[in-house]
Amino acid sequence: MEGLPVTEIIRFTPKESYLASAQGALGDFFKILASTDGFISAYHGLQLEESESGEKGVWETLEHHQALQKDANKYSELRATIDGAADNRRMFHVFPESDPSCGFTADALEIVEMTLKAGRTKADINESMNDLMTQKTPGIVGRPTWGQVHEDREKVIMFVGWSSREAHMNARNQPTEAISGAIGKIAEHLDETDMKHVKLEKYS
Repeated sequence: MEGLPVTEIIRFTPKESYLASAQGALGDFFKILASTDGFISAYHGLQLEESESGEKGVWETLEHHQALQKDANKYSELRATIDGAADNRRMFHVFPESDPSCGFTADALEIVEMTLKAGRTKADINESMNDLMTQKTPGIVGRPTWGQVHEDREKVIMFVGWSSREAHMNARNQPTEAISGAIGKIAEHLDETDMKHVKLEKYS
């Protein structure tokens, strides 16, 4: 496998079948993914702030997932398996700077969707984001990372695993000077941010 894997994110409103038994509702969906060339792993779970759900799929490359989408029969079958579990689906792909999956099984995975100001690019925040990712903060699980969204180049996503949502709130309320400085520099280039926490479960 060359380069870093791509992360597919599906955000959706869960139906009663998913809330009653997530593995049961999405079992066939995950089985189809697992049989597809280039598929690495999948995670799913509810957001901690509200009832929206998310599914995270890790692929060797974007092209592997696109090949599945071009397979009319298999992709139609895949869509049918998720229709009964999820409404209002939104899918996009992220090219992370490092593998984010080491934080996916944390008790609280922070996912921040950031929209760049008009005329700004990923390069404008690259140095400050990388500085932020290397900060040693109590409560972090795995290695924080971030990356650009394939479908919308004005958006970037940050992934940070935490031992709990409370651990993140404590760190947020008492930031170090280095963290405050990095966040301030990043904010200068952002139009808006959307932060969520989710508790994921790995499909196996």
